[in-house]
Amino acid sequence: MTAVDAPAIPEAAQGCALLVRARALAGFVGSGRPVTAKAVLRRADIPPACTAAGLPDPGRVVSAAHVPALHRAWVAALGASLIEVGLRDVRATTPPEDVAVQWRSAVAAVLRAESDDPARSAATVVCRAALDVLAAAPGLGDRHFGDALDAELDRQPISDRLTVGYAFRRGLLPEVGAVEVLTECGVLDPTTRVLTPLGHWARHELTNEPAAPRPVWTNDDVLQLRIDLDRFRPPVWRRVRLPAATTLAELHQIIQILFEWDDDHLHVFTVDGMSYTDPSYGLGRYADEELLTLAAALPRAGARLSYRYDLGDCWDHTVLLEAGERSVPATRPTCLDGRGAAPVEDWPGDEPPPPRPFHLAALNRHLTGLGAEK
Repeated sequence: MTAVDAPAIPEAAQGCALLVRARALAGFVGSGRPVTAKAVLRRADIPPACTAAGLPDPGRVVSAAHVPALHRAWVAALGASLIEVGLRDVRATTPPEDVAVQWRSAVAAVLRAESDDPARSAATVVCRAALDVLAAAPGLGDRHFGDALDAELDRQPISDRLTVGYAFRRGLLPEVGAVEVLTECGVLDPTTRVLTPLGHWARHELTNEPAAPRPVWTNDDVLQLRIDLDRFRPPVWRRVRLPAATTLAELHQIIQILFEWDDDHLHVFTVDGMSYTDPSYGLGRYADEELLTLAAALPRAGARLSYRYDLGDCWDHTVLLEAGERSVPATRPTCLDGRGAAPVEDWPGDEPPPPRPFHLAALNRHLTGLGAEK
């Protein structure tokens, strides 16, 4: 095993391209820049953001997600707490002083974003395997590296091997995606295909288990959510006030009441790209919805998660945190207002029955029946 000069790690982490671009992006957003409804940079800000991060002008693009290096810098800046996205804007923040902590958080966020499997661990599986291959056989050329990486991945547990095809969203081969991301993270010299000292250190820092979101709210706090039924015109939505200690499993029951669903079908939450559901469904590597609270899932005003009910008909909902209140008396879930009639999910015959009109008092009577005192 190659010895790692521990004092040199913060300097190496600080100077890697990923964190350099993330810090430049934080400097670009400064005290505030507007974001789109999806909480990303506006199209007009993409070229100057690229310039600030030292990236070439991308020309006309629809979204920053279409500029991979800029998107990774954005994800890294969020992961390292260099920037914070609110309801309408993004602002630079004061990150943790420990640069190694910044690097770990930034890289973990990027690997989650690169992965397209339910547990968002596929890119980490591939990158860890790539680090092991190059630690044992530095300097492998493209063909030999690809073969060695395939062999190393074949030695992984079956649950990890099944995720490999989901490792890089842009359809990159595992060996190509791993080299691209690891180079940007500062752990690999792309010319010599040799691990840097940061790379040898990173072998023991990367984990196949996705990092759990850090709770920001306390169990005594209260959150105000707006829950929209996607793709409906005119809009169908509900606003609800509930404890920050509410789990995703409890939120499922609340949404069922708010939209008068019958709870006859499977459901899945997606939070920061990770999927959560009821483990009794047996849906593979989906995380347990009982283990994540809204305090962790929605860390700031403007944060969002998605909820899909009925994996066939796909009733999709967007859950937006509008506001939070610190240390207030315990409260039960309460519907504050809403708009639009809830559609009927299943019906006999060809024509659906009339939708059920929004009735605030009736919904709150049902919510009271949950007995969800926090």
